[in-house]
Amino acid sequence: MKLTTKFTLWYFGIMMVVLLIGGAIVYYEIQWKISRVEVVRHERLNDIIAGQIRQGGDFTGHPTRKRATIAVIPADSVPKGIQTFYTRGRGWNPEFQASEFRLVVTSFYVIGGLHYRITTYSFIPSFYQLLPGVVDSFKWIFLVLLIVVVISGGLISKYNLAPFKRTMRVIQSFDLKQKEPIHLPVTRTEEFQELNVFLKKMTDKAQEEYRSLKEFTENASHELQTPTAIIRGKLDLLMESDIRDEQAILIAEMQNALDRLSRIHSSLTLLTKLENQEYTANVSVSISRLAKETITAFEELIQMKELSLLTDIEEKVNIPLHASLADLLLQNLVSNAIRHNIPPAGGKGEIRFTVRREGLIIANTGKEPSIPTVELFERFKKGNPGSDSIGIGLAIVRQICDLSNFTIEYKYLSGFHVLAIGFLEKCPASKLLQNLSVPLHLTLRP
Repeated sequence: MKLTTKFTLWYFGIMMVVLLIGGAIVYYEIQWKISRVEVVRHERLNDIIAGQIRQGGDFTGHPTRKRATIAVIPADSVPKGIQTFYTRGRGWNPEFQASEFRLVVTSFYVIGGLHYRITTYSFIPSFYQLLPGVVDSFKWIFLVLLIVVVISGGLISKYNLAPFKRTMRVIQSFDLKQKEPIHLPVTRTEEFQELNVFLKKMTDKAQEEYRSLKEFTENASHELQTPTAIIRGKLDLLMESDIRDEQAILIAEMQNALDRLSRIHSSLTLLTKLENQEYTANVSVSISRLAKETITAFEELIQMKELSLLTDIEEKVNIPLHASLADLLLQNLVSNAIRHNIPPAGGKGEIRFTVRREGLIIANTGKEPSIPTVELFERFKKGNPGSDSIGIGLAIVRQICDLSNFTIEYKYLSGFHVLAIGFLEKCPASKLLQNLSVPLHLTLRP
């Protein structure tokens, strides 16, 4: 939800509360004002009737006597300190033959030594008669205010948030690999100025750390190659010399360890480059063609391990991925499926490889992993601790998928290690795995 929309909703909520409170105040204030005006009018009418009594004429037919009651009362029945009081309540209106809200005003006078009580009354609008008018009025007020808030809120927010939006565009286009520091737009808003200062410091530091890390990685990669090559050369010379069987075994173990070290170094260097997003997908690549080429490259190794291979590759499947990364992704998947393939008891090892426009699935027979499959995407995590794998292949696969916004899921189903990669947002890896489990003859566990 946009910030402008949130502001508008907050204004809308505050306006609703204020209007409800204001409506109640106006409602009772109008009722009180009407009653007060009528009381003043009746007090004046009672004064006129009292004046007529003082004059002593016959005013019984005068219009002022229409709703008036005049009574001579004992002196002791006159309330002390009160000249006029009024009451309100429901009363019968004979003119309209209905029960209405009646206001009764009573005044006390002393005329010619006698105490008079003059009472007049009238029917005034009740609360319920006034309520529809008040509600209708506030409906229109609310509608006008809503229109004004929405329009003015959009215009004001567009003007006030313009520097923030320009800053966001600059940050979105920021790249760690760029050499120049970012230039943020100038603003007079204090909060945006603080944000720009923070972003400037953060991006400058990020660029500096990226350059330092890249330089360290390149230097380490270069410097390790030379001693590694020297050690390998010396070991080769030792193998060619006259040595005993025990020494040959030790030299072979050293060569294996050196090869492992080289693989770890290459994999970690590649992971660093992936994390720094040094690979970008400029054009789409044919994953169908690369999958077939990868299968062909590993065909001899598959035959050597006597594995059964079942492929189902859809033609002309293109994905937005750097060609080198696509080739690396497939090589890691297929080599893992071969390296970690353990045939079932009395059976033959299998590899099942499927490529669709929605994604790909590769499955291989093997023992159930000793740790949760989700942990196998971490560096140096292995399902079989006794394996000679360095435990980085799936970490590289996961990093490539994250870089390309692909989804990935790893399951152990029906004796198969199954890895699914979803290319489309509407068909993630979990859904792809569910859709293709039947063609792969796999049973999804609940």
